[in-house]
Amino acid sequence: MLYDEIQSVFQICSYLLAYPDQVFHETLSDLEEAEVKELSPGKIKQELGQFISAAKKLTVDEFIHTYVYTFDFGKKTNLYVTYMTSGEQRERGIDLLFLKNYYKLHGFEATELELPDYLPMMLEFAGQVDKETLQPVFERYFENMVEIRDRLTEQNNLYRHVLEAVVEAVKEAGITETKRRGEEAWSTNLFG
Repeated sequence: MLYDEIQSVFQICSYLLAYPDQVFHETLSDLEEAEVKELSPGKIKQELGQFISAAKKLTVDEFIHTYVYTFDFGKKTNLYVTYMTSGEQRERGIDLLFLKNYYKLHGFEATELELPDYLPMMLEFAGQVDKETLQPVFERYFENMVEIRDRLTEQNNLYRHVLEAVVEAVKEAGITETKRRGEEAWSTNLFG
């Protein structure tokens, strides 16, 4: 898969992980036709197709209920990737500061409405930058994304398809394990 296609997958997944309202539900067919069907054959395209197909069968209320139950009430399936390892501890603050500064350093205007570890925001960032720029972020949190995917798979949750596509796209970008760099290197380059 070429990198521009991987970037498209990141953008699609970012969109699919957004809160599903009536307009969102109505755009699923368009997204499937304009974006997903254009992807190269393979697991990512299959997973996204399965998600959209199943999501279109839900009412808007059922879709919202699934989203809220999965991400708002699921401590181990929420979309804040640093929460998986740090919870509310001080270390999470360091991760959040790293992400905020890293986005800013690379010209990405992150919304103040969400924390910088919000997976849809991370995916939006990844969809706009080159492979070398996204690597430090995704290498740092790869295992967290895998853990969210695994928990959703165990629950047979509809969103497992999107997280599977995310994990596969990250692997296609060359990241297969978590790598934490020395905190002194991060702090020198990003915190001060």
